Amino acid sequence: MQFIKILIFILFIFSYTSSCFGFLDSVVLLGSWAYQKLSNNYCSKKDIPSDFKALRSLIKGKIFGQPLIESTVVNALRSHWDERSEPEKALTISFHGGPGVGKNYVAKFIEQALYSQGIRSPNVHNFNARLDFPKISEVDQYKKNLENWISGNVSRCPKQLFLFDEVNQMPPGILDALKPFIDHFDDVKGISYKRAIFLFLSNTGSEIINENSYYLWSKGIKRNEIKLHFFEKLISQGSFNEKGGFQYSATIKSNLIDHYIPFLPLMKSHVRMCIEEEFRKNFIPNPTEEQIQAVLDFIDWGPEADNGVFAKTGCKRISQKVRLLAVDDEEY
Repeated sequence: MQFIKILIFILFIFSYTSSCFGFLDSVVLLGSWAYQKLSNNYCSKKDIPSDFKALRSLIKGKIFGQPLIESTVVNALRSHWDERSEPEKALTISFHGGPGVGKNYVAKFIEQALYSQGIRSPNVHNFNARLDFPKISEVDQYKKNLENWISGNVSRCPKQLFLFDEVNQMPPGILDALKPFIDHFDDVKGISYKRAIFLFLSNTGSEIINENSYYLWSKGIKRNEIKLHFFEKLISQGSFNEKGGFQYSATIKSNLIDHYIPFLPLMKSHVRMCIEEEFRKNFIPNPTEEQIQAVLDFIDWGPEADNGVFAKTGCKRISQKVRLLAVDDEEY
């Protein structure tokens, strides 16, 4: 597809340049331009700026109530691409938690900060379980396609990002295709995958995370005192046994997931920050308490109706509710 686009563009420009320059000059000029385009592997510092400072800033300013993200995810990514040493294997990070707690936002921020073109970078590959792997009967074909796609792209540029969303909706077995690429091998058929990054997003384990979060809250443990090891083992065990892409997966059985990151359920203070941020996006920098409460009234709280500590859907529906109020606030 890239070649066809370039060829069409060359034919279009050629008609113009040949009228301004000589025939041979036009051929040399366009040939040089086409060679540069076709030989570009999008692997330069300009293409992959790896701006971890920007990533940290985005997470600190836009993600609420998730203290483990900045301390774990940013450091894991930064150390993985540290040019002073070579990692032992590809980096694998799995995000777990309920809806509206920030998993997709953090993934988007990673893409934006690491790659100059963000999600549009040829080095960023987003897969959605419902869209890309809908049929259980096609699992073997999906695995072959994944193997070819991953090897083809990493052979072009080692710093690839592969993101798998809604892993809990994925047919079991597909992720087993990743095992050779994320294992402790120097190379696979002459290609090293050590600089690649694999991100997994899933609702799997959300019940365990919510229950443990409630227990820690009831014991008076503050959110910024929560440690990763409080959750990792629980999440890995739950993911291995729950229905979905990780069920009985070799990626878990062989201990190939480097970090299981729990996205904690959001409390009222965190939801308020989401609401205020959405109002700012809609050009209302200082929303009134009445406006904030109007959005909070739409939120369902749990774990029990009479003891609501956490927002059941996090900040998921807030943007639509804020926009509704923002439009109503406008003068016509």
